Amino acid sequence: MIKVTNHIETELIMINIPEILVANGTGAILVLFLLLYRIRIAQTNQFDEKAYNFLLIVTFIATINETLSFIIDARPGFIFYILQYISNTICTDASVIVGYCWCLFVEYHIYRNTNRIKKKSQILAIPLIITTILLIINLFGNGIIFSISEKNKYMRGLFSYVIYVVVFFYYIESIWTVKSAKNDSILVEFFPIYYFVVPCMIGTIIQGLFFGIAVGWLCVAIAFILIYIEFQISNSFIDDLSGLYNRKYMNHYLNKLQSNKTKHVYGFLMDINEFKAINDTYGHLKGDHALIEFGRILQHSIDKDSVAIRMGGDEFVIFAKLQSDTEAVKLKKRIENNVRQFNIHSKEPFHLSFSIGIAKYNGKNIDTFLSAMDDSMYEAKNMHRLMQ
Repeated sequence: MIKVTNHIETELIMINIPEILVANGTGAILVLFLLLYRIRIAQTNQFDEKAYNFLLIVTFIATINETLSFIIDARPGFIFYILQYISNTICTDASVIVGYCWCLFVEYHIYRNTNRIKKKSQILAIPLIITTILLIINLFGNGIIFSISEKNKYMRGLFSYVIYVVVFFYYIESIWTVKSAKNDSILVEFFPIYYFVVPCMIGTIIQGLFFGIAVGWLCVAIAFILIYIEFQISNSFIDDLSGLYNRKYMNHYLNKLQSNKTKHVYGFLMDINEFKAINDTYGHLKGDHALIEFGRILQHSIDKDSVAIRMGGDEFVIFAKLQSDTEAVKLKKRIENNVRQFNIHSKEPFHLSFSIGIAKYNGKNIDTFLSAMDDSMYEAKNMHRLMQ
């Protein structure tokens, strides 16, 4: 079967239908399996969960439509002519929709802020709206994006590149979101942004350069599988309650610290004072809120070269790359001030206070480093008890 790639009908490419059926069939099966699995184990109704599932549905529909468009290409008849326009319009718009929804998924998954997502969704919708309008106009047969010849052959239009520009814009924007979050000290060290973007870009480029090779949606399906696996791995490093890194990540961090022999790293070990009293007085639900709020305070107190960890119970630790003891004292005061502001403005029935121990890593012995933090923290804890 022959398919024309542009308005110059001398450029012909043989289309291997069995190969396309295998590629798109594999992609469809992968996303359908992942979608059904996620529906079966669904535990939340958050926006990012819905967005991810919607992305899988769009990808599944696109793989089916693309397969249909190749099968009916160059088949004579008015019905096939109409189906060509419909199926190719759906596939083209689906690629833009996937890019748009991916950006929203990344934004909400990182920041968990409905106000941010509402504002960003409106701004990012502009390219999607423009391309959708162009595709609707294209249905009238002017060929600005693509056209179907009298022999029902698909041909790319003069402005087909606009779709590629918009799709790549969305992928680059999602990378920028992750980079910005890292600069804001948001937990994105394990965010698998490139596991999605790189396969999708490769598939888009190959299919753009070599029309008739159906790898685009298969690459998207593979990308979804990759990021799902990576999310499961990264979640094992996150504390479910506080949203901070957990003790497993602390061990990972300390192993890297010892291997790299990094110096100028300070450890801040913290323990919430009278945490048992909060549980006994206000209940364990409020106790959980206290841990969540304290974790949020720590996260907003550090910069991009620091990491906040919940070790377990009411114990937390911060590892920070600092140049001097003076900077360490400044970080301690910043945490104290943020806790003070919480106590002033919070409507929670409890107040937070904490004891903190600080130690500097000598670049050699991790156990000595941890022991120094522990001794310093318990010294501060005893001082707090004496002042009661």
